[in-house]
Amino acid sequence: MKQSDLTARFVQRPQNYAWFLGAGASRNSGLPTATDILLDLKRRYYRQEENQDISPQDIQNEAVQTRIQSFMDSRGFPARWSENEYTTYFEKIFGENTERQRQYISAILSEDKVALSVGNRVLGALMSEKLCRAVFTTNFDTVVEKAIAEMSGRSLSAYHLEGAHNAKNALDNEEYPFYCKLHGDFRYDSIKNFSSDLEKQNDALSACLVNAGNRFGFIVVGYSGRDKSVMELFHQVLETQNPFPHGLYWTGIKGTSINPAVTVFLEKARNKDIDAQYVEIETFDSFMLRLWRNIDGKPPQLDTKVRKARLSEVNIELTPSGQQGPVLRLNAFPILSTPQKCLSLTFKSPKDWGELREAT
Repeated sequence: MKQSDLTARFVQRPQNYAWFLGAGASRNSGLPTATDILLDLKRRYYRQEENQDISPQDIQNEAVQTRIQSFMDSRGFPARWSENEYTTYFEKIFGENTERQRQYISAILSEDKVALSVGNRVLGALMSEKLCRAVFTTNFDTVVEKAIAEMSGRSLSAYHLEGAHNAKNALDNEEYPFYCKLHGDFRYDSIKNFSSDLEKQNDALSACLVNAGNRFGFIVVGYSGRDKSVMELFHQVLETQNPFPHGLYWTGIKGTSINPAVTVFLEKARNKDIDAQYVEIETFDSFMLRLWRNIDGKPPQLDTKVRKARLSEVNIELTPSGQQGPVLRLNAFPILSTPQKCLSLTFKSPKDWGELREAT
């Protein structure tokens, strides 16, 4: 399905759709994705076991990643991209110490690191205007809360593992916008990262997602489908009487592979006569801005907030001189000298390039 087709359906009545956000929806706000966190956990474990100084910048180098992955493979860790890779590394690094885990997550998802992208602001604006009524996420961060605050000046309390019993009542009473963090909030003790945690979702929050799946169509953004228990929730929706009444649209970045679990799920949904489509997008930001541009009647003041650009300082650590390749490589060559003379040829009749080549 093309983005333009999804856009046309969405703008007819945005309130018909709930959203499901993965880590990819927060990446442009300066926060790491699940893959980024995995690389960091591997870096920490390798540094600890091999007594090697590997910086966060080093781990972005593919050669370093390959070396560390080979070490992990030799230690019997899960293969790269395997289903239990994420949880295994959390268990190896933190054991059963949930407080150390929470401190680690809190540090890498610190609110000080959040710089809202245009996609985040669009979602905040949609929720502020109640054009988006329900959002579910596996993320721990506070990006959505900050987006709501910046767009509307109001606060938004997410439903998560602490106080999950209140979530169902809120959804039943249509207390919109409704925001649910399935895996918890890093500011609280209860978060889900270990395999024992992720084997089963919280019953109350699970019931909310299934309930929402009977009221709304769903748009999934920035989520790979790697959590088996989350995918089981989506499958549960398919077994209800009115699954995804306004369709199910799973977005993914152009050129990336689709998780087989997602392909199976979409096919099963289509077999139940649900309009279930995979939609390729360039980025979360470009997709959200496309939707926003096509909505009529936007409050001008809110539109200005969404489209604003903000300068931010960056600090890129340079490599030491003479030890590694340059930070930037150009495809230009320097002109060291130029000819001082040139020859001119005159012909009695016009010549083309083929004739000139034959003459030489």
